[in-house]
Amino acid sequence: MHHIIAMSVEPPPHNRQATLRELEDACIIARSRLISRVMTNIFDEELRPFGLVSSQHTLLGSIMRMGVATRAEIGRANFLDRSTLTRNLKLMLDAGWIEEIADKVQGRQRPLRLSKVGEDLFFSSMPAWRAGQERALKLLGQAGMSAIKTVADSISRD
Repeated sequence: MHHIIAMSVEPPPHNRQATLRELEDACIIARSRLISRVMTNIFDEELRPFGLVSSQHTLLGSIMRMGVATRAEIGRANFLDRSTLTRNLKLMLDAGWIEEIADKVQGRQRPLRLSKVGEDLFFSSMPAWRAGQERALKLLGQAGMSAIKTVADSISRD
């Protein structure tokens, strides 16, 4: 059982406004989440005609790069928690975009790979993805795109 201890350390009233300004001016998480939601919406709009959302397209590409991978490996490579990954993979399995490889089952691990349908879907949706890329680049500008790429490239995906 967890107990939450409320601390009554309130900044003086004049500091509250300064604290709010600090949050509005410098909050990295709020700004990165805003950018993430806007980018997600752009790509979701472009991929919608293919019955895909951006997270599924990303997973299709990730699984294709990995070839054959367990759920845990896919989750680690994409920084996804188990419930989010399970939900997405179930939808993709049900749609026939990915498949379990029966002859590679080891214990409870059931490796996955893209199916032919999933591979075809991935490649046929690439023009829509490219349109999303163009819209995102237009919004972010080259400097914004370079900054995002630099940060993302520095994150280990082992």
